[in-house]
Amino acid sequence: MATVEHPVGSATRTSLPTDLAALVAFGRDLIPRERFTSVDFLALEYERLWPRVWQVACRVEEIPEPGDFVEYVIGDRSAFVVRTGAGEVRAFHNTCIHRGTALASGCGRFRGEIRCPFHGWRWDLDGNSTFVLDAHEFPAEPAADLRLRDVRCETYGGFVFVNFDPDAPSLVGWLEEIPGYFDPYRPERMCFTSHKTTVLPANWKVVVDAFNEGYHIATTHPEILRWKDEAALEYTPLRTHTRYGGAGWPMPSRRLGIPTDEVDEQELLAFKIDDLIDNLPGYIGPAEAEALRAVARTPLPDGTTAGDFYLKRRRDGAVARGLDWSHLDDDQVLGGDDLLLFPNFIGPVIAGAFFGYRVRPNGMDPHSCIFELWTLEERAEGQPHTMCEREVYPDWRTHDWGLVVQQDFENFEGIQRGLRNAAGGGLRWNRRQESCVRRFHEVLDRYLFDAPT
Repeated sequence: MATVEHPVGSATRTSLPTDLAALVAFGRDLIPRERFTSVDFLALEYERLWPRVWQVACRVEEIPEPGDFVEYVIGDRSAFVVRTGAGEVRAFHNTCIHRGTALASGCGRFRGEIRCPFHGWRWDLDGNSTFVLDAHEFPAEPAADLRLRDVRCETYGGFVFVNFDPDAPSLVGWLEEIPGYFDPYRPERMCFTSHKTTVLPANWKVVVDAFNEGYHIATTHPEILRWKDEAALEYTPLRTHTRYGGAGWPMPSRRLGIPTDEVDEQELLAFKIDDLIDNLPGYIGPAEAEALRAVARTPLPDGTTAGDFYLKRRRDGAVARGLDWSHLDDDQVLGGDDLLLFPNFIGPVIAGAFFGYRVRPNGMDPHSCIFELWTLEERAEGQPHTMCEREVYPDWRTHDWGLVVQQDFENFEGIQRGLRNAAGGGLRWNRRQESCVRRFHEVLDRYLFDAPT
C-alpha cells in the first residue's frame, strides 16, 4: 500500500504570550488566531487532548479476518487494531517491549502471530508473549510483563475507536447524544465505497471548523443555493459533540429572492440530483446514484413538487435494494444530519450513506494536516462486500475530489496564510450559524485548560 509522507515542514517556534492561557477561547467574544498557528499550542494538544479522547481508528470491515490489522497514528503515538483468532477486535501500542521497534505499518495481515522484525520476538493475536529468542539470557519476568501493551478499544456503528487513556470513560458514555442522531441511519450496515487520504495546507482545526457550519455555503458553494435554503439550517451544539441539519427539502435559498410561485420544480429537481451526484461524488452511494440520475429530468406529474418526487424515488429505491427506511422521517431521507464526533471526525449522514472526514495534525507542523474522506453506503443485510482500494494523494491537487470538496480545499491555503498575519487580531463567530464552531473550541478548552464547559 502506498503511504503518505508526513512532512513537518519548516515550522519554527515563534514568540507567543508567555502564558498559554492567553489562547483560551472559552468565555471570550474573540478567538485568538494563534490557536491555529502556534507550535506551542499544537504541542499542548498532543499533551492534553489526543491522549485523552476517543478517536476513530478504522472500520470493522477493514479487519474481517484473524490477523488483519490497521495502524492508527496521532503525532508520536501509534497503535494498531487487530482481529484476534476468536474474532474479537483489540488494539495495542505499536511498539516492541524489547527494543521499541514498531510492529505494524499501514494495514495488512499478521500470519497467525505478531512478530518483531528486529529480533523476532513473537506474540499471539491477543498480545500474549509466545517466543523470546534466547530467553534464558534475560532476567525472569512474569508472563504478564512480556505481553504487548493494550490500548483501550471499543466499537460503535461499525467504527473502531481507540483511547490512549486507560482510565477514560466508556465509549458509549463519551458519545453522549450522538447515537440518538446516528443510530437511525444504521451505520453498522454501511460499507466503504471510497477511502482517500491527502495532506492539506491548513491547521487541522481550520478544516474541522470549515465543515462544522453552513455559513460559508453562500460564498464558497454558490451553485448549492439553486436548490438548498442553507439559511434555514438548524444548529445544535451538544455537550461535547455538535450537530446541524434540516433544510433538506429542495427549494432555492431565500438569498436569491425567487418568489415561491416562480420556482421551476423541474429545474429544482435536476439541480439537486446533479449536484449531489456529480459535485459530491460518494454523498449518494453508487448503488443509488445511477437510478437517481436517470430520473433527474423525468417530467414531474402535475401538482408534484421536486421534494415529493425526490423523496418517493429515494424511498422506492431503498425498498428495491432491500433496505428498510420506514423508521426514518422525511428530513432524514432528504437532508440528514451533519455530525461532529469530537474532536476530528465529521460529516453528513443521510438515509443510505455517510460522507465522513477524519482530520489529524501533521506532525509538529501547525500549518498542515492529514485529511481523509470516507464515503460509506448502506448495504442490505447479508449482501457481500469487498473493501475498496485505499487511495493516497500526497498533493491534493492531483485528484478530482468533486466540485464541492474542491471548493473547500481551495480555501484552506488562503485561510492559513491569513491566520499567520497577527495584525488581524482575534477572530469572530456568527452566534447562530457558527455556534457549532464555537462549541468545538469550548470543548477543546475543556481538555487543554480545564475550562468549565
